[in-house]
Amino acid sequence: MTSRERILSAINHAVPDRTPCDYHGMAACNNALFTHFNLAPGDYPALMDRLGYDMIDIRGVVDPVWHGPFPQTRELGGGEFQTWLGFRMRRMQTSFGEITEHSDSVWKNARDIAGMADSDTFTFPKVGWFDFSGMSARLDRFKGRAIMASGASVFQHPSFLRGLDNYLCDLYEAPEIVAHISRLYTDFYLAYFDRMLTACEGKIDILRCADDFGTQQALLINRDLLRRFFYPALKKLIDLAHSHGAKFMFHSCGSIRPIIGDLIELGVDILDPLQPRANDMDLASLKAEFGGRICFHGSVCTQETLPHGTPGDVRRDVRARLELYAGQGGFILAPAHIVQPDVPLENLLALYATAREFSGAKANGGIVN
Repeated sequence: MTSRERILSAINHAVPDRTPCDYHGMAACNNALFTHFNLAPGDYPALMDRLGYDMIDIRGVVDPVWHGPFPQTRELGGGEFQTWLGFRMRRMQTSFGEITEHSDSVWKNARDIAGMADSDTFTFPKVGWFDFSGMSARLDRFKGRAIMASGASVFQHPSFLRGLDNYLCDLYEAPEIVAHISRLYTDFYLAYFDRMLTACEGKIDILRCADDFGTQQALLINRDLLRRFFYPALKKLIDLAHSHGAKFMFHSCGSIRPIIGDLIELGVDILDPLQPRANDMDLASLKAEFGGRICFHGSVCTQETLPHGTPGDVRRDVRARLELYAGQGGFILAPAHIVQPDVPLENLLALYATAREFSGAKANGGIVN
């Protein structure tokens, strides 16, 4: 099987030749891997071969060309910058490498919808600022791999502009603000990804939407509010993906078990990331309840095992997941979040080496020790 065939087989609950794998890391992690394998920075096809993973998130790798009326990233000073989406971020140096975190919210002080009009500090993005025409040709270097477009959001991105505390209060005190910001983003992403999927001529296999609806212990927002404010927008994005023949991945960290059935009903094909230390998110239990109706993606612990465990701990964790899905579809092995710079390189290498060894042993009728 090609990597693309392997991923699609797993999503469709057919039996792939081995459990497919995915990887997504922060820049410091990617650079460490390029150096370790003696690869040119940005040579992701070669990295996929050397590390052994099957799908590529093209955001930041193959993007439409920016033709906006101002720089795509505006420097604000002091290590702070603002993205074209209005996110205010700060670069910070840690003992593990540079990271970026959200630092402020451009609409945090708005009292009503009128206070969120375009201004000198932020103009809401327009699809016409992007040229998608060359993307299809630039995707050809990933032929035979599963290709994913990501960046859609119906809750999380609005909360970055408004501030999460404000946005959660708005659900009760100013629902018109919630509806307004969510609609702005939903309409933009529907147009943006429709153009991207059309321009890429069927080469994009998965559309991913990220909205963290869970905390470590429970849902962040109750189901009634999710159904009222966010499910309709999510359904539009799901239908868009399916209309282009693409699968739909939904990302939410945290304990979201109570809404997995809802996500299945909406048409989500792949659920990411299965945060194993969150309440009620054990992979075996989720597989028993939902495994025949949705493909799971992730599950390798990025809170404890990968950053703080030994390579042996990582190998045991990975083998347990592979054993659970041996000879079956419905699962894509991956870290339970984008890999952070605090993950030791040897632990990251152990994850994918174990997957390769497990697959080789199974193919030969053996057992991985």
